[in-house]
Amino acid sequence: MNENMNQLPPFVMSSVPKSGTHLMHQILNGLPNITNDISNAEKKFFIDHHVENINIFKDHFYRLAYLQPNEFGLGHMFYSEQYAYMLERLKLKHIFVYRDPRDVLISLAYFIPAKWNEHPLYHNFNNERTTQKQRIMALIKGVDGQWPSFDAWNRPFYQWMKVPHTLAISFEDLILSKKTRQAALTEIVNYLWEELPLPEPLESMIEKMENNINPSKSNTFRKGKIGAWMDEFDPEIKQIFKEEAGKLLIDSGYEKDMNW
Repeated sequence: MNENMNQLPPFVMSSVPKSGTHLMHQILNGLPNITNDISNAEKKFFIDHHVENINIFKDHFYRLAYLQPNEFGLGHMFYSEQYAYMLERLKLKHIFVYRDPRDVLISLAYFIPAKWNEHPLYHNFNNERTTQKQRIMALIKGVDGQWPSFDAWNRPFYQWMKVPHTLAISFEDLILSKKTRQAALTEIVNYLWEELPLPEPLESMIEKMENNINPSKSNTFRKGKIGAWMDEFDPEIKQIFKEEAGKLLIDSGYEKDMNW
């Protein structure tokens, strides 16, 4: 009986790429009895393009359905009505992590040439004649036949913010201060357990989640800084970003207008 009382239904955590995926993974693994083996491909769910092959959805559906109590799946998934329906049908709660798109851009500009060797722009970005500004501009505007524009590739992730019953947590809240982080972690616990009895006092659970954070254990972590884009954006980059992806900033709540 006690064992059943400590069982939490499986759930899913996804994020905008370069928005704190490993950070949230560590936080959730700090919860009592909750686990996700990040090296287990069966528990990973990636869709970063508009799906035409229905078998991809079928594969995800079967693997999502196989998640066990006290387990969670993680990944990066483009929003689609079909994916949202799958999560609803399986009664899977969904924690979604997002970040200032400008910081996502800068993080990608460093991550692709350093570690993402399967990315179509990997070799171009590692050309010794390619400057950091050129990398940033290529990611904003896209490269014909190789990679879509920043807005086109990122907007489908951010659309999860608008989906009912999805818990959207900002990367900034997780690192801005102890107060904002603990408020976010409290939201997570309340969302996951809802009316179920907590396995431990809330304060104890929050402490364990925080204590499980260890950036050195993430092989994709670089700086995890808020506002890093300010060090990289010159007037030209800023203008092009406004033209190409300025609306994404407004839609995701990071700016009220284009006057930034």
